[in-house]
Formats: sequence, C-alpha cells, structure tokens
Amino acid sequence: MKSPVILLILILLCLAACGCTQAPAPAAVPTSPGPTPAITLSSEKPNATLSLDPGVIVVSFRADGAQTMELYFSNQSLGYGAGTRFATSGPYAGSVAYQTPAKDTYHLNISGSGPWTAEVAPLVATNPLKAPVNLSGTGTQVTPVFYLERGEYIFSRNETGIASPYYFLQYVNGSSLMDANNTVVQPGFGELSPHTFVIVTIPENGTYYLSVLSRNNPGNWAATLSPVPKIPSMGPGPAVYPTTS
Repeated sequence: MKSPVILLILILLCLAACGCTQAPAPAAVPTSPGPTPAITLSSEKPNATLSLDPGVIVVSFRADGAQTMELYFSNQSLGYGAGTRFATSGPYAGSVAYQTPAKDTYHLNISGSGPWTAEVAPLVATNPLKAPVNLSGTGTQVTPVFYLERGEYIFSRNETGIASPYYFLQYVNGSSLMDANNTVVQPGFGELSPHTFVIVTIPENGTYYLSVLSRNNPGNWAATLSPVPKIPSMGPGPAVYPTTS
C-alpha cells in the first residue's frame, strides 16, 4: 500500500498539470469622485485658502444681526484682489460672487462686527433661465444664471435713486459686461438716477448672471430683462397724385 504522503503529492502534481488553479479576484471598478463639499467659514474661522479652477465662486453668508461686513478675495501670484463691503440692519442672508481667472490658490477673508457664517461653492451654471427674465431679491445677492441671445434688451427696475441697489451684469466666467465705451458695467444706472429702465447691449449669445450690491440688507428689489421689441417693416405709403389747378 502506498504511503498517504505519496498519494497527496501525486494529487497536487495532477492539479498543477491540468491548470486547475483558483481564478484571481476581479479588479475594483473605479468610481467618479463626488462633488467637492462647500467650504464653511464663520466669525470664529474667518480665513480660507482655496485651490480653484477658472470660473466663479459664490460666497453665501448669514449675518445674525445688524453689523458691517467686509469680504476680500485675493491671489498674490496673479496680483489679483476683489472686495465687497456692506451693512445689515438685522438678521440677513445673501451672497456675493468672485471670479477666479486662473487655476491657482486663492485666499478669502471675511470680517464682521457681529456673529456670521458663510459657505463657498462654485457658481451653478446649469439650467439657465430664458428671456424675458424676472429677477428679485432682498439685498446683496447673486441671481441664478440666465441665457441671452445677441441683441438689445430692456433692463427695467422697480426701485430708483438711492432706494435702488447697484446692478452688475456678468458673463458666466465672471467677466463684467461693459458698455460700448468700456467705461461702466451694464446696466450702468447712476447712483441717483431716476430712470426706471435702460437699454443694454448683449454682444454675443451666452450665459450670464446678475450681481446685486444693495444699500439695504434686507431690502426688496426687482428687475426684468426683456428683448427690445422688433419694429415691423413699413410697407409703401398711399400713392400721392399731383393736383391740377
């Protein structure tokens, strides 16, 4: 009778010769990373360093009461800086937008004379509104994006003079939509302007947003962007025949 050890060796040799080995475990399926979480700041943590791609960020904030707030967004290597200053008359939630012109590291500092919180997230540029666009808010805010075709539009507002906030039309990449003389950001109402509307020129089809800086936070405002109606072409007038005396 053969030894049990010899039989075991023979069985192992047969298995190796037949290639009857265990299949390797399947490789893990790669998954796409989830969205980057919003960065949170507060009066206890007022500074943030952000690694950002080109585009626009929105800083959404909430002031717990009446106070003065200042935001400063900068990039030292680009020599770039942008700031916003406003006052609140009570508890208020609003938003401001800043352009990130290049992929780089940026710094954000927020200060206030009372408690506040803020979140930083990319501008949502999907599902733009279509003209005519009716916009409204309660103070300093960044509106949803909207799509405009090349042409002239009527920018109308409910508030005038000192009661009106400042309105700034921006491309979705954060650049300002300037007037024909490249002197002011459209719509360009003067600080004490009594006018309820102005004509703005959209130079190209694209997606835009409205940045609103209000003197009153909270403080209601409303604005509308609608295409200038096209004047129908006139047909020939009635025939005029010379009169005889």
